[in-house]
Amino acid sequence: MDYSEASFNALETAIVIAKRNNASLIILHIDDTVYTSEETYKNANQIGHAIADNIKQKHGIDTTVLFKEGFIGPTIAKLILEIKPDLVVMGAYGASGHRDLFIGSNTYYTIKHASCPVLIVPEGKRWQDFNKVLFPLRPTLGAFKKYQFISDLVIQMYPDCNFELLGISIDRKEHDVKQISEIATELKSTWRDAVQYAVSYSYSKNIGEEVLDRADKGMPDLLVVSSTVDVANKQFFIGPFSQRIINHARMPVLCVFNR
Repeated sequence: MDYSEASFNALETAIVIAKRNNASLIILHIDDTVYTSEETYKNANQIGHAIADNIKQKHGIDTTVLFKEGFIGPTIAKLILEIKPDLVVMGAYGASGHRDLFIGSNTYYTIKHASCPVLIVPEGKRWQDFNKVLFPLRPTLGAFKKYQFISDLVIQMYPDCNFELLGISIDRKEHDVKQISEIATELKSTWRDAVQYAVSYSYSKNIGEEVLDRADKGMPDLLVVSSTVDVANKQFFIGPFSQRIINHARMPVLCVFNR
């Protein structure tokens, strides 16, 4: 948190997820200035602990506060390796209702280097109910294992969601459609009966724009993005399609690139 409106908005989402999953919460504040006065540090410290105390009293969530100095992206990535959280939640800036959410280099660095999923929450609207999830998938080597992990993660956080799988086949290959259908069938067999799911297909070569258009029309509460969205399916790689989706989505984006 940098105590901005965007970070407070993301914190509200993190509280809902933590409460729903009986999880603990860590609030991280990083000072990336060259010199910080004692008074500034004291104020930031007081604000952080006041927020944590309020969360504990109001929601009963075990909440701790960490204060660190250094470059924001690398500091977050280093702490993720040390703490091993299940999820990182970060706020992003942008006006509600428009595609002008540019998340910045620190968030990109975190997504690229984090060993756990990263949830990006846009400002301008409170995101506390995730009833509708859009999950773009492209059949690739090892696709089912990755999708199994992602779907289990989402359903664990939001057990009663409506889950839409958006199958992507750039060349309209019959094999792609068949594999996507098989993945959907396998996933459904592992889900709870309460989960409603649908499968749709996209044959556009501009994957990023197609996913954003589908999201604009369906208005899901959550958009899931992984490395398989891009043609170059590489771990730790955020390709052009993924970047466009993350930058311009008008709803929270769950980024899973390192699984």
